[in-house]
Amino acid sequence: MTPIHSVRAVRLSGRGFGLREWADEDVPALHALLTEPRVLDRVLDERAPTRDEVHDAVSTWREEAGGEPRPAYRLAAVDGDRLLGLGTLTVESMPHRRGEIGYVVHPDHWGRGLGTGIAGLLLDLAFGPVGLHRVEATTRPDHAASRRVLEKGGMRCEGISRDHLLVRGSWWDSVRYAILATDR
Repeated sequence: MTPIHSVRAVRLSGRGFGLREWADEDVPALHALLTEPRVLDRVLDERAPTRDEVHDAVSTWREEAGGEPRPAYRLAAVDGDRLLGLGTLTVESMPHRRGEIGYVVHPDHWGRGLGTGIAGLLLDLAFGPVGLHRVEATTRPDHAASRRVLEKGGMRCEGISRDHLLVRGSWWDSVRYAILATDR
């Protein structure tokens, strides 16, 4: 059985963008992304963070990246110095080699294939150097673009979890997707 590996100083290249570790200089752009009304309404399942909370999160992510084994890969999607979005690969279970991906794309870049690119790089990382066997993702049933991203990445719909998340006082359903290393 292949063990899970911790990858350090992640730097991945996609078509017209890259994924890399977070830096303090990213905090203003990340805060702007996470407080953008279209992102809050459509994608995020929590309230808008303060700038200090974003700064603390980036610091926590950097500490987490040094953990052994590494529990998560929280990465900035960038074009040069410009933040386009973010991608996350979380190792949910080491013994079962199972993880989960997530991504957020700035609305100015919606519909350009960036979400598909981010998801693809995260899956390459998961099944390549990290060594996972199964990767999952969830999205809202009415979020057609996100569902297309997951399907383009080869993920299969496995069903709906009803009232899966309590978001700002309302219950949200989640559509569950997954892909196995053997599917690729």
